[in-house]
Amino acid sequence: MIGALGLVAMTGASSASPAAHQAAGCSSSDTSAHNPANPLDTPGFTGTDPLAGAHLFVESPWQYGGDAADAIASEVGLGYMTHQESGTPIPWAQFEARVNAMHMSRTTSFKVHMLEKIASFPQAHQFSLYTAGGGGPNIYTQVQNYLCRMQHTDPSAAAVITTYFIKHAGCNSGSQPNFDAEVNALKSAVGNFPALIFVEEDAIDTICWRSPDAVSGRAALLKYEIDQLSQLPHALLYVEGGTSDANSPAKVARVLDEADAYKIRGFFTNDTHFNWAYKEIQYGNKISALTHGLHFVVDTRGDGNGPLLNADPVTQGIEQLCNPPGRALGPEPGASNGQSYGMYSPYLDGFVWVTTPGESASPTCPGRSQHYAASGIFDEGIAIGYASRANDRIGPSPRFNSRPW
Repeated sequence: MIGALGLVAMTGASSASPAAHQAAGCSSSDTSAHNPANPLDTPGFTGTDPLAGAHLFVESPWQYGGDAADAIASEVGLGYMTHQESGTPIPWAQFEARVNAMHMSRTTSFKVHMLEKIASFPQAHQFSLYTAGGGGPNIYTQVQNYLCRMQHTDPSAAAVITTYFIKHAGCNSGSQPNFDAEVNALKSAVGNFPALIFVEEDAIDTICWRSPDAVSGRAALLKYEIDQLSQLPHALLYVEGGTSDANSPAKVARVLDEADAYKIRGFFTNDTHFNWAYKEIQYGNKISALTHGLHFVVDTRGDGNGPLLNADPVTQGIEQLCNPPGRALGPEPGASNGQSYGMYSPYLDGFVWVTTPGESASPTCPGRSQHYAASGIFDEGIAIGYASRANDRIGPSPRFNSRPW
Protein backbone atom coordinates (compact mmCIF):
# COMPACT_ATOMS: atom_id res chain seq x y z
CA MET A 1 0.00 0.00 0.00
CA ILE A 2 2.99 2.34 -0.06
CA GLY A 3 2.21 3.52 -3.55
CA ALA A 4 -1.44 4.15 -2.73
CA LEU A 5 -0.47 6.19 0.27
CA GLY A 6 2.14 8.12 -1.64
CA LEU A 7 4.94 7.76 0.91
CA VAL A 8 8.36 6.18 0.84
CA ALA A 9 9.41 4.94 4.26
CA MET A 10 12.04 5.85 6.78
CA THR A 11 12.88 4.57 10.22
CA GLY A 12 13.56 6.33 13.49
CA ALA A 13 16.43 6.32 15.91
CA SER A 14 16.87 6.67 19.62
CA SER A 15 16.99 10.16 21.04
CA ALA A 16 19.72 9.05 23.42
CA SER A 17 22.34 8.15 20.80
CA PRO A 18 25.84 9.41 21.60
CA ALA A 19 27.77 11.46 19.09
CA ALA A 20 28.74 9.76 15.87
CA HIS A 21 32.09 10.51 14.28
CA GLN A 22 30.97 10.77 10.68
CA ALA A 23 32.18 14.04 9.23
CA ALA A 24 29.46 16.64 8.99
CA GLY A 25 29.08 18.93 6.03
CA CYS A 26 26.14 18.17 3.76
CA SER A 27 23.87 20.73 2.15
CA SER A 28 21.00 20.79 -0.30
CA SER A 29 21.33 22.46 -3.68
CA ASP A 30 17.61 23.26 -3.74
CA THR A 31 17.49 27.05 -3.68
CA SER A 32 13.88 27.43 -4.82
CA ALA A 33 11.60 29.70 -2.83
CA HIS A 34 9.25 28.39 -0.17
CA ASN A 35 5.91 27.26 -1.59
CA PRO A 36 3.21 27.01 1.12
CA ALA A 37 1.11 24.75 -1.11
CA ASN A 38 4.05 22.38 -1.65
CA PRO A 39 6.38 22.89 1.32
CA LEU A 40 8.47 19.75 0.65
CA ASP A 41 9.00 20.87 -2.96
CA THR A 42 7.67 17.51 -4.16
CA PRO A 43 8.16 17.20 -7.95
CA GLY A 44 4.91 17.13 -9.89
CA PHE A 45 2.77 17.93 -6.85
CA THR A 46 -0.72 19.12 -7.80
CA GLY A 47 -2.95 18.36 -4.81
CA THR A 48 -3.84 20.06 -1.55
CA ASP A 49 -2.34 17.56 0.92
CA PRO A 50 1.45 18.04 1.14
CA LEU A 51 1.93 14.45 2.31
CA ALA A 52 0.46 13.08 -0.91
CA GLY A 53 3.27 11.83 -3.11
CA ALA A 54 5.96 12.87 -0.64
CA HIS A 55 9.18 10.88 -0.94
CA LEU A 56 10.40 10.33 2.60
CA PHE A 57 13.73 8.93 3.75
CA VAL A 58 14.18 5.32 4.86
CA GLU A 59 17.25 4.55 6.95
CA SER A 60 19.16 1.32 6.51
CA PRO A 61 21.36 -0.24 9.22
CA TRP A 62 24.07 2.10 10.45
CA GLN A 63 25.44 3.38 13.70
CA TYR A 64 22.49 5.38 15.10
CA GLY A 65 20.53 4.54 11.94
CA GLY A 66 17.14 2.87 11.59
CA ASP A 67 16.11 0.97 14.71
CA ALA A 68 14.05 -1.75 13.01
CA ALA A 69 16.59 -2.05 10.20
CA ASP A 70 19.36 -2.48 12.78
CA ALA A 71 17.34 -5.23 14.47
CA ILE A 72 16.89 -7.04 11.15
CA ALA A 73 20.63 -6.85 10.48
CA SER A 74 21.37 -8.38 13.85
CA GLU A 75 18.86 -11.19 13.29
CA VAL A 76 20.47 -12.28 9.99
CA GLY A 77 24.12 -12.04 10.99
CA LEU A 78 24.79 -8.59 9.57
CA GLY A 79 25.06 -6.90 12.93
CA TYR A 80 28.37 -5.32 11.99
CA MET A 81 26.39 -2.88 9.85
CA THR A 82 24.81 -1.40 12.97
CA HIS A 83 28.22 -0.28 14.22
CA GLN A 84 29.47 1.37 11.04
CA GLU A 85 30.25 5.06 11.29
CA SER A 86 32.45 5.59 8.25
CA GLY A 87 32.09 4.83 4.58
CA THR A 88 28.74 4.89 2.81
CA PRO A 89 25.55 3.15 4.02
CA ILE A 90 23.58 1.11 1.49
CA PRO A 91 20.03 2.18 0.60
CA TRP A 92 17.16 0.51 2.45
CA ALA A 93 15.79 -1.17 -0.70
CA GLN A 94 19.18 -2.74 -1.43
CA PHE A 95 19.52 -3.98 2.15
CA GLU A 96 15.97 -5.36 2.16
CA ALA A 97 16.56 -7.25 -1.09
CA ARG A 98 19.77 -8.74 0.30
CA VAL A 99 18.02 -9.92 3.45
CA ASN A 100 15.02 -11.37 1.63
CA ALA A 101 17.31 -13.44 -0.60
CA MET A 102 18.82 -15.18 2.43
CA HIS A 103 17.93 -18.66 3.67
CA MET A 104 16.56 -18.25 7.19
CA SER A 105 15.05 -20.47 9.84
CA ARG A 106 11.30 -20.24 10.30
CA THR A 107 11.75 -18.31 13.54
CA THR A 108 14.20 -15.82 12.05
CA SER A 109 12.07 -15.41 8.94
CA PHE A 110 9.05 -14.55 11.09
CA LYS A 111 10.98 -11.97 13.10
CA VAL A 112 12.42 -10.37 9.97
CA HIS A 113 9.03 -10.20 8.27
CA MET A 114 7.50 -8.53 11.32
CA LEU A 115 10.35 -6.05 11.64
CA GLU A 116 10.11 -5.22 7.92
CA LYS A 117 6.53 -4.08 8.53
CA ILE A 118 8.04 -1.32 10.66
CA ALA A 119 11.29 -0.65 8.80
CA SER A 120 9.40 -0.23 5.51
CA PHE A 121 7.08 2.51 6.72
CA PRO A 122 7.48 6.11 7.86
CA GLN A 123 8.58 7.04 11.33
CA ALA A 124 10.81 9.90 12.37
CA HIS A 125 14.39 10.31 13.56
CA GLN A 126 14.30 12.10 16.89
CA PHE A 127 16.72 14.81 18.01
CA SER A 128 16.43 15.86 21.63
CA LEU A 129 18.02 17.60 24.58
CA TYR A 130 19.58 14.18 25.34
CA THR A 131 21.04 13.55 21.87
CA ALA A 132 24.81 13.18 22.24
CA GLY A 133 24.54 15.05 25.53
CA GLY A 134 22.48 17.89 24.09
CA GLY A 135 23.59 21.42 23.31
CA GLY A 136 23.73 23.24 20.00
CA PRO A 137 27.01 21.86 18.57
CA ASN A 138 26.06 18.23 19.27
CA ILE A 139 22.60 18.68 17.76
CA TYR A 140 24.07 20.29 14.66
CA THR A 141 26.54 17.43 14.17
CA GLN A 142 23.93 14.71 14.68
CA VAL A 143 21.41 16.30 12.30
CA GLN A 144 24.11 16.76 9.68
CA ASN A 145 25.20 13.13 10.04
CA TYR A 146 21.60 12.02 9.49
CA LEU A 147 21.20 14.29 6.45
CA CYS A 148 24.51 13.10 5.00
CA ARG A 149 23.29 9.50 5.21
CA MET A 150 20.13 10.56 3.42
CA GLN A 151 22.07 12.41 0.74
CA HIS A 152 24.31 9.40 0.12
CA THR A 153 21.56 6.75 0.00
CA ASP A 154 18.51 8.62 -1.34
CA PRO A 155 19.32 12.18 -2.44
CA SER A 156 15.78 12.89 -3.68
CA ALA A 157 14.17 12.06 -0.32
CA ALA A 158 12.85 14.41 2.35
CA ALA A 159 14.08 14.05 5.91
CA VAL A 160 11.66 13.12 8.69
CA ILE A 161 12.47 14.57 12.10
CA THR A 162 10.92 14.73 15.56
CA THR A 163 12.19 17.28 18.07
CA TYR A 164 12.24 16.91 21.86
CA PHE A 165 14.17 19.91 23.15
CA ILE A 166 11.80 20.94 25.95
CA LYS A 167 12.68 19.60 29.39
CA HIS A 168 9.47 18.43 31.02
CA ALA A 169 9.70 19.70 34.59
CA GLY A 170 6.17 19.27 35.91
CA CYS A 171 4.53 22.49 37.05
CA ASN A 172 7.85 24.28 37.25
CA SER A 173 8.07 26.23 34.01
CA GLY A 174 11.79 26.50 34.81
CA SER A 175 14.64 27.72 32.66
CA GLN A 176 15.66 25.89 29.49
CA PRO A 177 19.29 26.98 29.08
CA ASN A 178 20.06 24.98 25.93
CA PHE A 179 16.67 25.17 24.24
CA ASP A 180 17.27 28.14 21.93
CA ALA A 181 20.70 26.88 20.92
CA GLU A 182 19.38 23.40 20.11
CA VAL A 183 16.51 24.75 18.01
CA ASN A 184 18.86 27.10 16.18
CA ALA A 185 21.34 24.27 15.57
CA LEU A 186 18.68 22.05 14.04
CA LYS A 187 17.48 24.92 11.86
CA SER A 188 21.01 25.61 10.67
CA ALA A 189 21.76 21.95 9.99
CA VAL A 190 18.57 21.36 7.98
CA GLY A 191 19.05 24.44 5.83
CA ASN A 192 17.56 23.93 2.36
CA PHE A 193 16.90 20.21 2.76
CA PRO A 194 13.24 19.20 2.44
CA ALA A 195 12.07 17.98 5.83
CA LEU A 196 8.88 16.81 7.50
CA ILE A 197 9.31 17.98 11.10
CA PHE A 198 7.18 17.00 14.08
CA VAL A 199 7.75 19.80 16.58
CA GLU A 200 8.17 18.76 20.22
CA GLU A 201 6.78 15.34 21.00
CA ASP A 202 4.70 15.39 24.22
CA ALA A 203 4.95 19.18 24.55
CA ILE A 204 1.24 19.75 25.13
CA ASP A 205 0.41 16.32 26.56
CA THR A 206 2.69 17.09 29.52
CA ILE A 207 1.58 20.66 30.24
CA CYS A 208 0.70 21.34 33.87
CA TRP A 209 -2.67 22.93 33.14
CA ARG A 210 -3.27 24.02 36.74
CA SER A 211 -0.32 26.41 36.56
CA PRO A 212 -0.86 29.48 34.32
CA ASP A 213 2.88 30.16 34.39
CA ALA A 214 3.66 26.63 33.21
CA VAL A 215 1.12 26.91 30.39
CA SER A 216 2.37 30.28 29.20
CA GLY A 217 5.98 29.12 29.56
CA ARG A 218 5.36 26.08 27.39
CA ALA A 219 3.55 28.19 24.79
CA ALA A 220 6.49 30.60 24.68
CA LEU A 221 8.95 27.77 24.02
CA LEU A 222 6.78 26.37 21.26
CA LYS A 223 6.42 29.85 19.77
CA TYR A 224 10.18 30.25 19.59
CA GLU A 225 10.65 26.89 17.89
CA ILE A 226 7.80 27.46 15.45
CA ASP A 227 9.03 30.96 14.64
CA GLN A 228 12.52 29.63 13.88
CA LEU A 229 11.70 26.42 12.01
CA SER A 230 8.94 28.03 9.95
CA GLN A 231 11.71 30.03 8.27
CA LEU A 232 13.11 26.86 6.69
CA PRO A 233 12.33 27.02 2.95
CA HIS A 234 11.30 23.38 2.45
CA ALA A 235 9.95 22.23 5.81
CA LEU A 236 6.50 20.79 6.47
CA LEU A 237 5.79 21.37 10.16
CA TYR A 238 3.28 19.90 12.60
CA VAL A 239 3.45 20.78 16.31
CA GLU A 240 2.34 18.43 19.08
CA GLY A 241 -1.36 18.86 19.85
CA GLY A 242 -1.95 16.40 22.69
CA THR A 243 -4.45 13.54 22.69
CA SER A 244 -8.20 13.29 23.00
CA ASP A 245 -8.18 11.25 26.21
CA ALA A 246 -5.94 13.67 28.07
CA ASN A 247 -6.59 17.20 26.82
CA SER A 248 -9.30 19.78 26.22
CA PRO A 249 -9.55 20.98 22.59
CA ALA A 250 -10.26 24.52 23.78
CA LYS A 251 -7.18 24.64 26.02
CA VAL A 252 -4.96 23.12 23.36
CA ALA A 253 -6.26 25.58 20.76
CA ARG A 254 -5.36 28.51 23.03
CA VAL A 255 -1.80 27.24 23.42
CA LEU A 256 -1.47 26.72 19.68
CA ASP A 257 -2.69 30.26 19.07
CA GLU A 258 -0.19 31.65 21.60
CA ALA A 259 2.55 29.59 19.96
CA ASP A 260 1.93 31.09 16.49
CA ALA A 261 0.89 27.73 15.04
CA TYR A 262 -0.77 29.62 12.19
CA LYS A 263 2.72 29.90 10.69
CA ILE A 264 2.89 26.15 10.05
CA ARG A 265 0.70 23.44 8.53
CA GLY A 266 -0.81 22.25 11.78
CA PHE A 267 -0.47 19.75 14.63
CA PHE A 268 -0.13 16.04 15.40
CA THR A 269 -1.96 13.94 17.98
CA ASN A 270 -1.72 10.60 19.82
CA ASP A 271 2.06 10.52 20.20
CA THR A 272 2.97 8.40 23.27
CA HIS A 273 -0.71 7.32 23.48
CA PHE A 274 -2.62 4.45 21.86
CA ASN A 275 -6.07 5.93 21.44
CA TRP A 276 -8.30 4.91 18.55
CA ALA A 277 -7.65 7.07 15.50
CA TYR A 278 -11.34 7.89 15.01
CA LYS A 279 -11.40 9.59 18.41
CA GLU A 280 -8.26 11.50 17.50
CA ILE A 281 -9.86 12.63 14.24
CA GLN A 282 -12.90 13.91 16.15
CA TYR A 283 -10.55 15.66 18.59
CA GLY A 284 -8.44 17.12 15.79
CA ASN A 285 -11.53 18.46 14.03
CA LYS A 286 -12.51 20.37 17.16
CA ILE A 287 -9.06 21.93 17.50
CA SER A 288 -8.98 22.79 13.80
CA ALA A 289 -12.33 24.58 14.09
CA LEU A 290 -10.92 26.63 16.98
CA THR A 291 -7.66 27.52 15.21
CA HIS A 292 -8.94 28.86 11.88
CA GLY A 293 -8.49 25.56 10.06
CA LEU A 294 -5.13 24.16 11.10
CA HIS A 295 -4.57 20.74 9.56
CA PHE A 296 -3.46 17.70 11.55
CA VAL A 297 -2.03 14.18 11.39
CA VAL A 298 -2.63 11.26 13.77
CA ASP A 299 0.10 8.99 15.14
CA THR A 300 -1.00 5.39 14.57
CA ARG A 301 2.19 3.53 15.52
CA GLY A 302 0.39 1.47 18.21
CA ASP A 303 -3.38 2.03 18.03
CA GLY A 304 -4.48 -0.93 15.90
CA ASN A 305 -6.15 -2.45 18.96
CA GLY A 306 -6.93 0.87 20.61
CA PRO A 307 -5.83 1.74 24.16
CA LEU A 308 -5.54 -0.56 27.18
CA LEU A 309 -7.79 1.22 29.67
CA ASN A 310 -6.97 1.41 33.37
CA ALA A 311 -9.37 0.16 36.02
CA ASP A 312 -9.26 3.47 37.91
CA PRO A 313 -8.77 6.37 35.48
CA VAL A 314 -8.83 8.95 38.30
CA THR A 315 -5.71 7.61 40.01
CA GLN A 316 -4.10 5.66 37.16
CA GLY A 317 -4.92 7.75 34.11
CA ILE A 318 -7.33 6.74 31.38
CA GLU A 319 -5.02 4.39 29.49
CA GLN A 320 -1.87 2.44 30.24
CA LEU A 321 1.11 4.18 28.67
CA CYS A 322 3.96 2.04 30.02
CA ASN A 323 4.52 -0.55 27.30
CA PRO A 324 0.90 -1.77 27.40
CA PRO A 325 0.61 -5.41 26.30
CA GLY A 326 -1.47 -6.48 23.33
CA ARG A 327 -1.09 -3.27 21.31
CA ALA A 328 -0.81 -3.28 17.53
CA LEU A 329 0.34 -1.25 14.57
CA GLY A 330 -2.59 0.82 13.34
CA PRO A 331 -3.33 2.39 9.94
CA GLU A 332 -0.35 2.47 7.65
CA PRO A 333 1.42 5.83 7.48
CA GLY A 334 0.54 8.06 4.57
CA ALA A 335 -1.70 10.77 3.21
CA SER A 336 -5.38 10.31 4.04
CA ASN A 337 -8.46 12.43 4.63
CA GLY A 338 -10.11 9.52 6.43
CA GLN A 339 -12.74 8.88 3.76
CA SER A 340 -11.56 5.35 2.97
CA TYR A 341 -11.82 4.57 6.68
CA GLY A 342 -15.38 5.83 7.00
CA MET A 343 -14.57 9.15 8.68
CA TYR A 344 -13.83 12.01 6.30
CA SER A 345 -12.19 15.14 7.67
CA PRO A 346 -11.28 18.21 5.59
CA TYR A 347 -8.49 18.93 8.10
CA LEU A 348 -6.87 15.48 8.29
CA ASP A 349 -3.68 15.20 6.23
CA GLY A 350 -2.90 11.60 7.11
CA PHE A 351 -1.46 9.06 9.50
CA VAL A 352 2.14 9.07 10.72
CA TRP A 353 4.54 7.35 13.11
CA VAL A 354 6.10 10.15 15.16
CA THR A 355 8.36 7.65 16.93
CA THR A 356 9.47 4.15 15.98
CA PRO A 357 6.88 1.48 16.86
CA GLY A 358 8.50 -0.59 19.58
CA GLU A 359 10.21 2.27 21.36
CA SER A 360 10.13 1.44 25.08
CA ALA A 361 8.48 3.78 27.58
CA SER A 362 10.40 2.38 30.57
CA PRO A 363 12.62 -0.59 31.52
CA THR A 364 9.99 -1.68 34.06
CA CYS A 365 6.26 -1.06 34.39
CA PRO A 366 4.04 -1.13 37.52
CA GLY A 367 2.54 -4.53 38.29
CA ARG A 368 4.69 -6.42 35.76
CA SER A 369 7.86 -8.45 36.24
CA GLN A 370 8.89 -8.19 32.60
CA HIS A 371 11.92 -6.07 31.74
CA TYR A 372 12.10 -3.91 28.62
CA ALA A 373 14.66 -1.74 26.90
CA ALA A 374 15.49 1.57 28.57
CA SER A 375 13.16 4.51 28.08
CA GLY A 376 13.30 5.78 24.51
CA ILE A 377 15.21 2.74 23.24
CA PHE A 378 13.89 0.32 20.62
CA ASP A 379 12.64 -2.97 22.10
CA GLU A 380 12.52 -5.73 19.48
CA GLY A 381 10.01 -7.80 21.46
CA ILE A 382 7.55 -4.92 21.71
CA ALA A 383 8.00 -4.13 18.02
CA ILE A 384 7.41 -7.70 16.85
CA GLY A 385 4.29 -7.88 19.03
CA TYR A 386 2.92 -4.70 17.47
CA ALA A 387 3.64 -5.95 13.96
CA SER A 388 2.14 -9.40 14.52
CA ARG A 389 -1.17 -7.80 15.51
CA ALA A 390 -1.15 -5.00 12.89
CA ASN A 391 -4.63 -3.79 11.97
CA ASP A 392 -5.46 -1.07 9.45
CA ARG A 393 -8.55 0.24 11.24
CA ILE A 394 -9.36 3.48 13.05
CA GLY A 395 -11.76 2.10 15.65
CA PRO A 396 -13.23 -1.05 17.18
CA SER A 397 -15.44 -3.58 15.41
CA PRO A 398 -18.21 -3.77 14.39
CA ARG A 399 -18.40 -0.02 13.73
CA PHE A 400 -15.09 -0.14 11.89
CA ASN A 401 -13.99 -3.10 9.81
CA SER A 402 -11.06 -5.10 11.14
CA ARG A 403 -8.32 -5.12 8.49
CA PRO A 404 -5.30 -7.13 9.68
CA TRP A 405 -2.18 -6.55 7.66
